[in-house]
Amino acid sequence: MARVLPSPWTKLAGAFMPPVRFLLVPLALVLGPPAWAQAPVAAPAAPAAATPPVEAPRRNQAPDEAVWTEFPGRPSEPPPGAVTVPLPEVSDRPPLVPVEDVQPSGGKRPKPPPGPPAPTPAPVPNRVSLLGARTVGAGGVAVGFSLGFPTLSARAAVGVTSRFDVLLGFDSLYGLMNEARLGWRWSVLDGGPRWSLGVVMEASHAFFLRSARAEERGARYVTGRRNWNVMPGLVGSFQFEGHRAKRMFVDTRYLLTVDTEPTQRTPLGGLPPDQVSASAWTFRVGAEMPLSERTSYFVSAGGDVRGRSVDADFMPVVSVGIVTGL
Repeated sequence: MARVLPSPWTKLAGAFMPPVRFLLVPLALVLGPPAWAQAPVAAPAAPAAATPPVEAPRRNQAPDEAVWTEFPGRPSEPPPGAVTVPLPEVSDRPPLVPVEDVQPSGGKRPKPPPGPPAPTPAPVPNRVSLLGARTVGAGGVAVGFSLGFPTLSARAAVGVTSRFDVLLGFDSLYGLMNEARLGWRWSVLDGGPRWSLGVVMEASHAFFLRSARAEERGARYVTGRRNWNVMPGLVGSFQFEGHRAKRMFVDTRYLLTVDTEPTQRTPLGGLPPDQVSASAWTFRVGAEMPLSERTSYFVSAGGDVRGRSVDADFMPVVSVGIVTGL
């Protein structure tokens, strides 16, 4: 049988390769201490007990009333035998006391005591009259405005003394005739707050839109006025009882007119004179109804009785207006 001889290369590797035990000892010294220092791994914990499942409410199941009456954090019932302190009743609690306002400086502002109720002022009767005999008094002023037929009017009275007034006025036949007035009123008899009797005088100058020659039955015929007019007369008033009682008045005057533009309407009558005068009587009856202490509304009716052939024999007069004191 042939013998296998070792290779020279095998001998050469064994000569240079150290024994195996010399390699294992250093490796054990390097890897051993870290492995010894590691803590033993704990065994896995046992699984916790399973949470009991929550039962879902069945369909059409009646709700538990106890669930709706209990709230989170509701105190538990005290154990038997424990001493409980009852809560104070509502009536035993002290009443609330309002705190007064504190000023910025720190001091308290005293609350003023409630005073007695203010007395109701007594109603003041209305004594402001522009169409009657009662004057407005010293320093008093009364104004009025009226609409009617045939004229619209504006009036004012200024008190000079307790029984004497200066009168200012303006009448208009809605633009066809405009008349400025100036006069006075004197309360001769004063019967207190109920009645008065006085004398009145007014003079006026009228301006006509059309001349007398071009006018036949126009503003002169309707109003009875001419270029210059003087109206003296008597006026009286009577007021019923009460602070808002109505006040009746009567105004009667004599009207004297002076025409500086006379015309001759008779054929072959010759030249007309430079001026012609005529007369008439006027009367007014009415009432002033107080609305407040100083304001009233009035209604007046009457007429003019004239004597000239070129004027209407009788002309009715009606007016409604308001009077107030300033």
